[in-house]
Amino acid sequence: MLVEVERNLDLGSFDATQDSVDEYLRSVGDALPVYKETGLAPPLYSAASALGALLRELALPPGAIHSLQEIETLTPVVIGNSVKISALVEKPRRRAGLEFITVVCSVESDGALALTLKSTVLVPSQEPPAGAPRDINVQGIESLKSGLDVISKEIKQEDLNAYAKASGDDNPLHLDPEFAAKTQFGGIIAHGMLTLAFVSEMMTAAHGRDWLESGGLRVRFKGAARVGDRVEAWGNLAKEYEQTLGYSVGVRNSTSGQELIAGTAGLAIKQE
Repeated sequence: MLVEVERNLDLGSFDATQDSVDEYLRSVGDALPVYKETGLAPPLYSAASALGALLRELALPPGAIHSLQEIETLTPVVIGNSVKISALVEKPRRRAGLEFITVVCSVESDGALALTLKSTVLVPSQEPPAGAPRDINVQGIESLKSGLDVISKEIKQEDLNAYAKASGDDNPLHLDPEFAAKTQFGGIIAHGMLTLAFVSEMMTAAHGRDWLESGGLRVRFKGAARVGDRVEAWGNLAKEYEQTLGYSVGVRNSTSGQELIAGTAGLAIKQE
């Protein structure tokens, strides 16, 4: 049963080893060389590790669904450094028969605050709602317009298995066909943070070290990617002010056109 009061959690610590960073990068299909060139871990590596630790601590019911995610990088995590995670779990909120849990995580690297994360999770009822929505096929899909180079990936079960191992997120909704078939999704879906990693890869490809040192994301998970789907991460410059850039970003199913993730990304650009 979920605790009905606000509480603080010490989620422990780990070392951001090269092996663990490489395992994470393989699981999300990110082969950019910048991580080894700079010695910096991708922001979503630390975020995934924090959320994995959080899920183990909270022991949420199987099938809990990631709804909203905010990530802010204050200083990069250097590969090889130690990382400490703490969290504030807010009192659960109930609306229209649904329960939402919001958690604010702090990620420290060698004593300095490196990242802050704010995650909202929807805890489903024991039975899927009658007539639960399924994926919608959209006819006449418009061409995707993106100011940044699009990252296109096919979702494979082996990727979900690898991501679950690398992140610690072993929700059966992503791994167990029998369990997933009984949910409102009717089958296995990809981790939201796995598909969000494609946005981070796109931003890293465009801005390199600047993204690793200062990147931030605010997104809503709006749909689910299934095994066999091809998805595309896109980004368009929305605002530019002095040394900061803001983008509209998202991920969509390239076959159906369904919007899976929508939100914003921002970063600071260092002067040469």
